[in-house]
Amino acid sequence: MKYIKIFSATIFLLFAITFVFPLSCFAQEEEVLKLRQKVTELETRIKELETNLSKCKDQDKSQEQSKHTWENKKNWRKLTTGMSREEVLALLGEPIKTIEGVKTLWYYPDIYRGYVSFDDKGKLVGWQEP
Repeated sequence: MKYIKIFSATIFLLFAITFVFPLSCFAQEEEVLKLRQKVTELETRIKELETNLSKCKDQDKSQEQSKHTWENKKNWRKLTTGMSREEVLALLGEPIKTIEGVKTLWYYPDIYRGYVSFDDKGKLVGWQEP
């Protein structure tokens, strides 16, 4: 009787080792395969997104270059108080009209649209986007 129990336990262990462990290894291999596929999909998606981002950046650059500098809103948004006339000139280009006085006003393209205002020291104190 004792030998039958030992024999049964041995058979059970052999069964477990033969069938259960390979099944768990198979499940792990399947999971690894799925993860590899997901990584491949994500890498492909990242490449597509990087390509689209590059195209957008190139398009932005061409639009910036094609417009007059004062027509580009991004240039107006780069203005900060205290900038010199030279810095503003580099961003917006030559004004259409200039009025000198206590304050100096530069107009882009006319007095009803965009302008910049400088104090008596030539520093930017205000502006209005066109």
